[in-house]
Amino acid sequence: VAGIGRGQLKHIVEHRELKKAIYISYKETFSNLPISMNPYLACSEPNFWLSCILLNKNSKVDPMGIMKRLADHNIEARPIWKPMHLQPVFAGHDFISMDEDVGGDIFAHGLCLPSDIKMSADEQQRVIDLVKEFVNAKG
Repeated sequence: VAGIGRGQLKHIVEHRELKKAIYISYKETFSNLPISMNPYLACSEPNFWLSCILLNKNSKVDPMGIMKRLADHNIEARPIWKPMHLQPVFAGHDFISMDEDVGGDIFAHGLCLPSDIKMSADEQQRVIDLVKEFVNAKG
């Protein structure tokens, strides 16, 4: 496994740039919809490993609806990871939060979109078109 990791390190900058391009493409395309991309601080530089969308809280669109729409076209999307305090094993236990349940809110309104570097521009455009069609149809 270490050998695979060492081999991948030779391409880390190239792969990160490809991931960033996917993220930016989604971000620019969805800018007129009730969708935002996973945020990051201006003083930081993420690795763009995943491209996740967050639906506005007042949106009539459900992330699972988008996921099903994509699945109907053989495109895999995934829910954002379920926070620990929402896992069944921790049900009923206290958890620490500042003012609100940020993790639960992100889980309820978020979705991980395809972001593999082997995804072609046409494949990404298909994802974009299906998301836009679904969101616009739900109004």
